[in-house]
Amino acid sequence: MNLQDKNWENLFGHITTEGIAWHGIWTAYSPDKEIITSFKAVRRFQANEDQTVITHTNKYTYSDGREEEKIWHIEKQTCSQPDGVIYPVFLSMRAVSFGKDKNAWVSKKLEAGKKIAAELFFRYQDWRTSVAIIYAESGELERITIIREHLNSFPNTPAKAEIEKLPGKWSGRKEYLNSDLEISASAENQEFVLDPTKGKNKTISLPDGIVVNVPEKVNIGEEFEIVAGKLVAENEYKRLTAQYDKSGAFAMLISEVFSVEDEAEGKIKNPL
Repeated sequence: MNLQDKNWENLFGHITTEGIAWHGIWTAYSPDKEIITSFKAVRRFQANEDQTVITHTNKYTYSDGREEEKIWHIEKQTCSQPDGVIYPVFLSMRAVSFGKDKNAWVSKKLEAGKKIAAELFFRYQDWRTSVAIIYAESGELERITIIREHLNSFPNTPAKAEIEKLPGKWSGRKEYLNSDLEISASAENQEFVLDPTKGKNKTISLPDGIVVNVPEKVNIGEEFEIVAGKLVAENEYKRLTAQYDKSGAFAMLISEVFSVEDEAEGKIKNPL
């Protein structure tokens, strides 16, 4: 299987003709963590018999009672490309995946006078959270949208608190997905730090154990990286990083999965 087909399989191989539906709460925050808007939505994915066409339906229910539905048909023949899967609604973005629900939807390139965005996905059991970081046409950070979802029913438990630090000793592994969809893995354990950008980016802690490390402004001619992490369980932290090169082109997606070490036994509580 070539890299292009493997990426399609990683993204949609689990989708059946019956389909799956993610029920979520969408909350948009300003760069200063003020809530801009919040509403409910259902994202449903359904495949045809040979999984060559995915029907993606979003149904939104807004706070004023309005409802809206949008439908996209993602055809493998036309949408699966050597640099990722094109979503018909945003031709400038690509969906890429490591598999095991470690997915991202990223702008292909920063262009003058155009918005750029990345949506980074974190799944744990029947829960899925995505973090969408959006930059305005000026390059300034515009908003961060948190989408907290549950399979087949809306979340029935409150979001967890923000985190400022994680006690204990954590370590994990990295995987790399290049812009040509080639995946490689690090052979060494990585030590966990909550801010991997070393003060270069702005660090924002958000509800439900989410931490983002993002530039306040992105510029052509400067490398930058958009980072989001989530404490998906008491002993597991996941992080995705979208890296862009000096030309503004998407260069790499990095996946990290960290587990806390049981100090009493000197073992990882949740082995990778």
